[in-house]
Amino acid sequence: MNSSRLENSVSNIKSGLFVQILNKLLSFAVRTVFIKCLNTEYLGINGLFTNILTLLSFTELGIGTAIIYSMYKPIAEDDINKINGLMNLYKKCYTIIGFVVFTIGLAIVPFMGKVIDNVPNITENINFIYVLFLFNTSISYFFTYKKSIIIAHQKHSIINKIDAVCYLIKCILSILVLLYTKNYIMYLMIEILFTISENIIVSLKADKIYPYLKKGSNKVINSSEKKNIFKNVKSLVVYQFGTVIMNGTDNILISTLINVSSVGLCSNYIMIITAVKSVIQTAFNGLTASVGNLNAIGDVKLKEKIFYELTYIQFSIYSFCSISFILLLTPVITIWIGKDYVLSISVVVALSISFFIDGLRQPGFIYRTTLGLFNKSRFTPYIGAISNIFFSIILCKYFGLCGIFFATSISQLISYSWIDPYLIHKYEFKISSFKYYKKFIKYLFIFFIEVFICLLYYYLFKFNIIKSLIFGVILSVLLPNILNYVIYSNSDEFNSLKLRFINYIKRRRKA
Repeated sequence: MNSSRLENSVSNIKSGLFVQILNKLLSFAVRTVFIKCLNTEYLGINGLFTNILTLLSFTELGIGTAIIYSMYKPIAEDDINKINGLMNLYKKCYTIIGFVVFTIGLAIVPFMGKVIDNVPNITENINFIYVLFLFNTSISYFFTYKKSIIIAHQKHSIINKIDAVCYLIKCILSILVLLYTKNYIMYLMIEILFTISENIIVSLKADKIYPYLKKGSNKVINSSEKKNIFKNVKSLVVYQFGTVIMNGTDNILISTLINVSSVGLCSNYIMIITAVKSVIQTAFNGLTASVGNLNAIGDVKLKEKIFYELTYIQFSIYSFCSISFILLLTPVITIWIGKDYVLSISVVVALSISFFIDGLRQPGFIYRTTLGLFNKSRFTPYIGAISNIFFSIILCKYFGLCGIFFATSISQLISYSWIDPYLIHKYEFKISSFKYYKKFIKYLFIFFIEVFICLLYYYLFKFNIIKSLIFGVILSVLLPNILNYVIYSNSDEFNSLKLRFINYIKRRRKA
């Protein structure tokens, strides 16, 4: 990456990491108060309705992805007329989508009894709670489109700062409402208020930074450009539908095959895992626009080099975090909210493996998206979605709750994990993808060795909770990092990243 892309990426990563860590600490505080003030059934409802609305996000159709991809080149060329035309198209599409999401969401209300077999022990009306969730999701579409121009300009740090302030105020109000009223409806109303507020603030900020947006409200893109965008959208419709089924069914399957209370228990673990994932993805989101810029105007060999570096970084980070989850989640949950909320080690391992495999495929996702390979990959999610549902039903029957999460890992491996890299190598790098698969299998092999060592530790040493936490921290820091360093310290990726880091530090010292 050139120096400007690197500087933008570092700025986005630094602000993103700070905001995500702050936000997750605040989320942890809110969740603690939530559990103390309300029962587990509310956690289950939260997780279930979030999954249902994830499925409804299919109606977004991938328009945002297609338009942001279309922005990379005009931004690099400073083509203001085309940028305005794209933004106007984006606004029109997202206004329609907001209404469609709400309408389809309302149509689900009469069937709510089919989704929830055992009505949870709560006083509020289930349908009303669902409508509040639905409204919160729908309303965001009417404002969020202006985030795209800030992100495409590699200025994600601006959004991060706004998000930090809004989230801090929201969490403080949520905690106060839970402590003093124990009213779940008021808690949801605060969520809605801040969804609207944050998006309005971002919209106003975009207008201030890019004043030409106000002057270009009548600009349109030509028919050939619009046709090309919607050609990508057609491919993304197919892709998006499979993706939301793939990512949005676990809680629904748990609710249907097991019970809503299990959704609530899993949600505590998933909250911690998602918090860590969000921090990592924020760093990578900071890189996405820079990769998009590189893929718009960069050299193919450099693109390939960066791709393998990003994959190595993901392996190092996700293996460390996954091993930490296996060793630390049980003592953390026990100390935090008690033994009644602890799940078996098999579920923890299944969640951690799923987390690792999902993380390892992210560079492929970033490259496929920023290269615009939408049409080539449109059927990939169906392989993942169908296999996820099939293996979830089978493995849940024999292994219970952990089987559903193991099914997610299997479906990732037989879909995204190999198809995205294949497409990138074939259509952009113009080389065989065998090189990538060898590295990928090696990454998996090393990770499973680390998992095996963790399980040996778990079954051989029976410590109390405090000792488990202390020794778990020590082992999680030493095991993956030392093993990965020993194996990869002479690799091209490691040495290239080390040199890049040294050069960056030198530039900072001179500045």
